[in-house]
Amino acid sequence: MGENRINIEKIKYYIDLVDCRSFTETAKRNYVSQTTISQTVASLEEAFQIRLINRKKTPIEPTEAGQLFYEEALVLWKQYQSMQQKMRNFQANQRETLSIEYSAMTDIQTLLSVIPAFRKENPLVELNLNKVLLKNISDYLVKGIYDVAIAFDSEFEGKQDITTMPLYAGKYQAVVSAGHPLFAKESVTLAELYQHPLVMLDPSVIGASYDLMLQHAQKDGYQPQIAKTVDDVETELFAIRTENLIGFFPDNYNLNYPSDEIRMIPIEGSFHTFEIALGYLSANAKPAIQSLIRSIKIHYSISG
Repeated sequence: MGENRINIEKIKYYIDLVDCRSFTETAKRNYVSQTTISQTVASLEEAFQIRLINRKKTPIEPTEAGQLFYEEALVLWKQYQSMQQKMRNFQANQRETLSIEYSAMTDIQTLLSVIPAFRKENPLVELNLNKVLLKNISDYLVKGIYDVAIAFDSEFEGKQDITTMPLYAGKYQAVVSAGHPLFAKESVTLAELYQHPLVMLDPSVIGASYDLMLQHAQKDGYQPQIAKTVDDVETELFAIRTENLIGFFPDNYNLNYPSDEIRMIPIEGSFHTFEIALGYLSANAKPAIQSLIRSIKIHYSISG
């Protein structure tokens, strides 16, 4: 690599370009010219002496090296934003910042009822909530981008530097639309469930949870028919409604759909269970983390 220095603010141009897959849309998002975006990418490619963007495809997409650079750039950008926020809080009120990451609203439902009491006891602590991909949860925690993570406990397995605290345990349920043969059932057996095609979130989105779901299915004694994987919950629900596929959702998920259009059905005798846990680096000595844990234990009468 040459001696070219990279302006960290320009890294966001590249991140947005990979997200948008369009030079024009990236320029609009950042209020700069398309030429500026092109020149930024060219300077990055020159600095690293490798092609980052495949411009021959429509929409454009990163090369293998470009995808690696994107993932590392995303971590760097989040660290930079976190540093900025912490310094702004310090300059304004000398407030301590506690940054919390999560991947879905179901992850933080347990936390929401605790926040009022926590804020009352810790008025100088600024809470920052950040939604990230499930597969990045533990990685971002280990790298110090966030102080606390709330996610499926499977995302913390094998991470010796992370201390966890269970918040909620539940079961996965089958989600079907009105046109599905199982829609009218009050519960479904494993045999009924696995004879139909499924839709799941892609492993690039949910990481270890994808493999865990397959393991649970195999414990049930079946090989699931995964007809489609998708990038987000909204697309998953769309596939459930339009293609009569079955999805797996946590039992505490709020569908926000009329019950005569789409519903959740309990699965009889299934290994498809989950636990939501709070995780933090064992070496993180921030007093606010222990204050948050105390607030959770008091609110839910958890001993220990």
